[in-house]
Amino acid sequence: MNIESMERTAGRWRQAGMLTFGMAMAGALLLGGCEKREETAAAGAKGVIRIAIANEDTFRMDYADYFAAKFPDLDVEIIPTLGLYDQGGDPVKKYMDIIDEKKPDLLFTDTWSYGKLAASGRLYDLSPLIAKDKFDLDNLLPAAVDYLQIKGQGKLYGLAPKFSSSVLFYNKDLFDRYRIPYPAAAMTWEDMLRLAQRFPAEGGKEERVYGFHMGYMQSPLDLIQYIGQAEGLAHFDASGRKLIADTDGWRRIYRLVLDGYKSGALQWDYSPPDKQRFDKEDVEREELFGAGRAAMTISTAGQVRSLRQREAAFAWDMTPVPSADPAHRQNPDFYVYPIFSIGSRAENVTNAWEVIKYFNGAEAAKIEMKTELELPVRQAFAKEIDGHSLEPFYRVKYEEADNSDNYAAVPMEFGQTYRELSLKLMDAMLQGGLSVEEGLRLQQEQGQRALDEAQAAARAKAGEAGAEGS
Repeated sequence: MNIESMERTAGRWRQAGMLTFGMAMAGALLLGGCEKREETAAAGAKGVIRIAIANEDTFRMDYADYFAAKFPDLDVEIIPTLGLYDQGGDPVKKYMDIIDEKKPDLLFTDTWSYGKLAASGRLYDLSPLIAKDKFDLDNLLPAAVDYLQIKGQGKLYGLAPKFSSSVLFYNKDLFDRYRIPYPAAAMTWEDMLRLAQRFPAEGGKEERVYGFHMGYMQSPLDLIQYIGQAEGLAHFDASGRKLIADTDGWRRIYRLVLDGYKSGALQWDYSPPDKQRFDKEDVEREELFGAGRAAMTISTAGQVRSLRQREAAFAWDMTPVPSADPAHRQNPDFYVYPIFSIGSRAENVTNAWEVIKYFNGAEAAKIEMKTELELPVRQAFAKEIDGHSLEPFYRVKYEEADNSDNYAAVPMEFGQTYRELSLKLMDAMLQGGLSVEEGLRLQQEQGQRALDEAQAAARAKAGEAGAEGS
């Protein structure tokens, strides 16, 4: 998730709930005297704070009310960062240039840029401040803290109040109708897809029930890639010069997913609309679970909001996503947001730290849970939504994949070429004209040739750029 998309997501937080927010804030302030030191210290924040955030509108919509109530003596200066991903070139490098020039005190970073900023020395280590103020880390989701520390190479350069992860939603009425046992809490991907295949392939395309459906997937290849990511499978070696496609791990996942689609238990007939925005009909076509026509789906907390809005008439529940190793629970949809960090050259460290403490503390988490359907990193405030426990979302761990940086050396142009090749071969495998073994052998050979060509072109381009600059 990039800087801009994170801030677009943030922009939706309080759009529809300002009255509720105001009431919740008032109630929280009445209780302020009962909070820990980390919650009451905000009263001492005075002077200037320079904040790197999308723009003035984002700050006004998402944070201005909080600052008016909790930091009335702070003079806020906004350093806009919106649009870095629309200008071409390296957006993180441009972000770093802004930090170097403007020297913000407080930064709203994201999971893409956080590690790079930390490694470049542009973020302030929060550990001494945390220790000095005895800031409560014990009640934070361990996966969130682990993520921030791992990306910070053992140090904590930021704190994030919210996170996203996904769970397996299931339609209890459909399972009861076909007398199929509910999904277990410790299933493997094989278990889940075999469970999906127990639902009979009955009826026409517009009314039949599917065992599993995951919306907005353009091809079975997307589910294959999703499961591969969950299991930590690599596409490239550490150098980024060798393609990894024809392996036992990838063959197993291809067979598993393609068997599911061939059986009719899985549905993926995705037709992206030829327009900029999805309308209601487009969403309905991709929301088979919400329509009661899919027994299972994998989705984020937004699925709960969707079920509530459409007043779903069926009984449903959720359980952790499948995992090759249930003890680890890698989740492709896991990320934390927004990440509050202090610039390493900040002039107002104390003010920035007071803001970070507040937004990552108990009082702010309490307010958010009253006004928004979000997942707070503070686990004490994760109760339930519409009678459903949020606990499955919290059954997640973060471990840095061995191949997490392997994409850095891969030319961006190769991505589309490789996807088109993979789709063509996968379609042949799906139709039965090509075995999984032969398909992945061809994918390995043809993909490696394409990667070699892309690498050669990138080296030539870099050489030309170097010659021009000399």
